[in-house]
Amino acid sequence: MNLLIPPRRFDPAVPEMMDRRGNDPALLRADLRVLEAINRHLGGHRIVRRYLPELVNRQPVSVLDLGTGAADVPRAVARWARARNVKMEITAVDANPEILQVARENTAGWPEIRVEEADLRALPFRPASFDIVLCALTLHHFGEADAVAILRRIHDIARGGYIINDLRRNPVAIRLSKLMARTIITNPIARFDAPASCERAFTIGELTAMATRAGLTDFRVRRHRFFRMVLLGRK
Repeated sequence: MNLLIPPRRFDPAVPEMMDRRGNDPALLRADLRVLEAINRHLGGHRIVRRYLPELVNRQPVSVLDLGTGAADVPRAVARWARARNVKMEITAVDANPEILQVARENTAGWPEIRVEEADLRALPFRPASFDIVLCALTLHHFGEADAVAILRRIHDIARGGYIINDLRRNPVAIRLSKLMARTIITNPIARFDAPASCERAFTIGELTAMATRAGLTDFRVRRHRFFRMVLLGRK
């Protein structure tokens, strides 16, 4: 079956457009709104809410969200916590200051969410400094060596566990994203990034192997609909 999956196409010299500086602010905001809609309707938020109860075992719960984008995942998590009277403190991190400006605007009415700038390859947090670490649609933005290092740091920073939710490479997703980029996608950022993300995504086997190389032991990787996969780990 793996013979049907095309090899990963990742060029560190050509980052996805949303990772670049100097994007048109209106186009960037529109792209971030689309990503939030995808997370809301195609399982991104649902996946995190599904696995959170397995890791929440104390209050208040401290959560770190890596590669937060417009902070839609932290807001979804905060809604979940509010509905269950779970006291939660969330730190949302991204490396792009232009995206962080949008995240700060989106979290202005969410006092439990704090937004910070940090590169995932040089996170400033101490070991076991957060109960739960989240990372959604972010790992595929990195080369394999960096991804392994990030997984190692996630395991180090988490006190209780972590939920890593990302695309999984699939020939159908790649073909569909390329077709949409040629036809219905009009935003130039999304037109480049949609197929690029699908081609740069890892497979379940690759994510499992990287987690093992990173020293993770108590974890499982599961397939989800809409070409997603989740790594759920515990300390």
